[in-house]
Amino acid sequence: MRRGVALAVACVALLAHAATAALMSIDLGSEYLKVCLVKPGRTPISIAVNEMSKRKSPALVGIVNGERLLGEEAFSFAVRYPEFIFQRARDLLGKDPDDPTIAAMLSEHGLHYKIVPHPKRGVASLQIGEDTIYSPEELVGSILYYARQVAEAQAGGPVLDAVISVPAFFGQRQRQAMADAAALAGLNLMGLINTHTAAALQYGIERDFTNNSQTIVLYDMGSGTTEVALVKYSTYTVKEAGKPRVYNQLEVRDVDWDESLGANLLDMALAKHFALQFADKTKLKVDVTALPKAMAKMRRQVRRTKEMLSANSAAPCTVEELYDGRDFQSSITREEFESLADDFFNRAVAPLKRIMERNGLQPGDIDAVELLGGGSRVPRLQAALSDVLGGRALDRHLDADEAIALGAGLFAANLSTSFRLRKFGMVDMTMYGISLTLDHVLLAGGEEEAVVEEPGGEPFMKVRNLLPYMKKLPNKRVVKLERLAGDPLRFSLAYNISTPHSLPPGVKTPELAEFEVTGIDGVIQRYNTSGQVSLRFEADYSGLLRLDKVEASVEYEVMEEKIIEVPVDDGNNITTSAGGEEGTEAAAPAKDAEEKGNKADAESDTDDNDSGEGVEENGGNGKDSEEGGASGEGDVEAGYEAKDGTQGDQDGTKDNTEGTQAPQTNATANATGADSSNTTKPATIIKRIQVPKLKVAKVPLKVGGRGWLSPSLTDTDMNEAKQVLATFVAAETRKREVAKARNDLESYIIAMKEALETDELMQKVSTEDQRDSFRTRLTDEEDWLYMEADESEGAQQFIYRLKQLREIGEPIKRRAEDLEVRPKLVQELRNALELQRSIVKAWPETKPWISEVEREEISKLVSELEADLEAKVAAQSAKADHEDPAFSVSELVLAWERHEKAFNKINNKKKPKPPPEPKPEVDSNTTEGAGKGQGAAGDTAGDGKAESEPQGAGGQGPEAGADNKGATKDEPKKAGRSEDTQKETKKDSKTKKEEPKKDSKTKKEEPKKDSKTKKEETKKDSKTKKEEAKKDSKTKKEEAKKDSKTKKEETKKDSKTKADSSAKGSGKKEDKKSWSWNKKADSEL
Repeated sequence: MRRGVALAVACVALLAHAATAALMSIDLGSEYLKVCLVKPGRTPISIAVNEMSKRKSPALVGIVNGERLLGEEAFSFAVRYPEFIFQRARDLLGKDPDDPTIAAMLSEHGLHYKIVPHPKRGVASLQIGEDTIYSPEELVGSILYYARQVAEAQAGGPVLDAVISVPAFFGQRQRQAMADAAALAGLNLMGLINTHTAAALQYGIERDFTNNSQTIVLYDMGSGTTEVALVKYSTYTVKEAGKPRVYNQLEVRDVDWDESLGANLLDMALAKHFALQFADKTKLKVDVTALPKAMAKMRRQVRRTKEMLSANSAAPCTVEELYDGRDFQSSITREEFESLADDFFNRAVAPLKRIMERNGLQPGDIDAVELLGGGSRVPRLQAALSDVLGGRALDRHLDADEAIALGAGLFAANLSTSFRLRKFGMVDMTMYGISLTLDHVLLAGGEEEAVVEEPGGEPFMKVRNLLPYMKKLPNKRVVKLERLAGDPLRFSLAYNISTPHSLPPGVKTPELAEFEVTGIDGVIQRYNTSGQVSLRFEADYSGLLRLDKVEASVEYEVMEEKIIEVPVDDGNNITTSAGGEEGTEAAAPAKDAEEKGNKADAESDTDDNDSGEGVEENGGNGKDSEEGGASGEGDVEAGYEAKDGTQGDQDGTKDNTEGTQAPQTNATANATGADSSNTTKPATIIKRIQVPKLKVAKVPLKVGGRGWLSPSLTDTDMNEAKQVLATFVAAETRKREVAKARNDLESYIIAMKEALETDELMQKVSTEDQRDSFRTRLTDEEDWLYMEADESEGAQQFIYRLKQLREIGEPIKRRAEDLEVRPKLVQELRNALELQRSIVKAWPETKPWISEVEREEISKLVSELEADLEAKVAAQSAKADHEDPAFSVSELVLAWERHEKAFNKINNKKKPKPPPEPKPEVDSNTTEGAGKGQGAAGDTAGDGKAESEPQGAGGQGPEAGADNKGATKDEPKKAGRSEDTQKETKKDSKTKKEEPKKDSKTKKEEPKKDSKTKKEETKKDSKTKKEEAKKDSKTKKEEAKKDSKTKKEETKKDSKTKADSSAKGSGKKEDKKSWSWNKKADSEL
């Protein structure tokens, strides 16, 4: 099954650039909006609160006296200016001014707005005053701008990327209008998501459906609309890294709604009921529902009454000064309330019944029924829904108010590249079917015939279901038309009214768009055929269908030069021209093979160049495409290599001459090769031939006509609307600056007047005259602020006056603060200096690595700071409290910080590491082995620390003159030696028999018989050899008397003798490395 989109959970792990990757989602309803912020942190997905710390905000926008009011501020003025505070602006998007649903909405909800057509676009707009008109996109854009402010206030920075939830019944016009409104708000719209899909995502993201698929119903009743969705949860399996992985998924199966049924109708039922009571009690012949201010007061109060009835059996209703200065008081029971709204509850269960009937569901087939929206809290509604479902209990696992916003936030995180998320499959559906109609498709030959649609080749009628009802989103559709006779190609798009939902609310006609495609004549003139014209459409996640591109794909044939290799009949004729009739025959089979291969190449080229626009497969484009295709690329293909021993090309002599040069060289090489390898290789020649090849050109076509009929904002309209909203933003910014400056001035005046009267320290550090003068100045500024200040002059006037007051009041305030803090600070500094002096005194014992110079330096700094402190204290004691102090607290703190930094630099000095122990000196005349362990000789000399080394390194007998490095490399794995080694061993045995008879002089001269390397090593170890020779003389005499019966026994005896000698000299075990030394020494001897 195709996966619509992979989603994830709030264990959101950010990528490298996620520090600036805050996102937002907006659940924009008829009456309220909720904002979800997606940002790095401990709670990456959360609901943003507004300036009143509320989690949902009124979706209101007002224009009062040219000033825009948004959200909570607009709500506070709704009773005073009911005609200029607009609610349900979302429900005006994409509608005509004469739409009956607009008139019904205004009448049912007691709204007194003036609806007029937009002067340029004709859509339903709101008029204020005589000539000020605002489009629904501008009003909704203002509300979205307010939502952006809420998100940015909580994020602490800009938040531009957003996902917006929309009702499922929104069609193409409404969705496009919402996208335009987001652009006016300065948002980067990542996508739109249906409200039921967002809630379904929030429901399933934390659940596991591996062993249990579920079918649930989402019932959402808001203030103005009601939606019911059927959603199935299951799993799907994909292969990742060669292993199957199972993921959860949701699939929207069906959706139904009542776009005019919402909880506000219950409010209006109560309002009309109490309006009649008011008329009866006051005996006034007036319809309160026709009075905007009276109805605004009544609606606000009956909302509280309705909410109380959800938890209580009765509730009061009290409205002060409802009309003509008269108050109204009444009450109502829950039973009376439910009887007033019988028709409402019957309509409320109708969408659920239709869902179950269309899908053949019984109550037992539904695993859960989740309630959403504020209207779903009404007890009578819950009872009605339970009756339809056979008395089953309803579920409340989701937050009825915030589930949609949170689910949209997950969707936003998934669309962003800043978050790495757990996968969750989501498949949404189209709510309306869209058909395509072709007008006057003229085919080659003047006949009206069928065309084909991708992927099959079935006949295409004049009307085709382009985007079927309940088709998965996103979706790409391609319509292919063949054998067109020429311009123009006309086609139109329209809603398929035969689907269950027919047309979106407020849409009177099904037509969506009209297009006219031209440029086909140019393709025919150039290629002698129209080729295949492709109309490419795409429906994205937002449910918006767009015409992606229109292009013509044409196959044509070009001659391409190929280089082939042809064998020659006789090696003696290799210099003969390859032209003539034989060359023609040789090219024929190559041409046939080329044509077969080119057919497959053309098909491959078509697929590979699918995304190209007007660029042919060979890289050429436009006018030069055929020439580019004819210029050979120099490829050599095995399929074009001749096998009959002939080669021909009658087009010219130059190619033939060029083709005969290489064979001469090849023949020479072959002859040379034959002499050496006794093989025969036939001579060949290189030949260039012209062969046909299929190419595919993709030519973009021009799209004109009326285009999309929905009145979306053009670039000019968009710029004008942005300018209008930018004016509002500038005015609001200026208003905030003025309000802040005025508030700062007012707060300072009030605080200082109170301090002068009540603060004892302020009175102590100032004289009576100073206080009276400052008090008078504060009173004058207060009078100006309340009576003369003009906010239209900007914020600078308030900032300037506050600065003048601070110049008088701040010195008094600082003196009061210093008077309180100074004595405590002075005493703390004295204690700290005394503590430092004791620490420095203990350094010789606690930190002996601190030098005497450093101790004296710190002691000097302590004494200097202490003396300076006492001098300042003495100077201050000579001054009165109302005079400027001799020193300020900040000066004292700064001096201490500098001193403490110098003290800590020395006090935190770490103990130095002990010096490393000296390494034992090594005699440069010793060998590598002797250097490591001093050998046996070192031990004999009384060192007592000699380490175990190979016998060769220890210097046993005359063999000690060998290179110890050689011993390490040439150490044998076994005791046996080669034949050469055995011969040398025999010589060595003879030498050993003569050793007892030789004196020390003979032993010194003996190494001269060795090679240069052995002579040098013998000189280095001469002393060691002498001592070892004396020790081992007895052993060697006994060894010399023994007869070696075989060479192998002699070798073993020799090894044993050396081992014994090494044990006596060094007291260590035999090392096998001595065999390597013996082997090398014997071979060199």
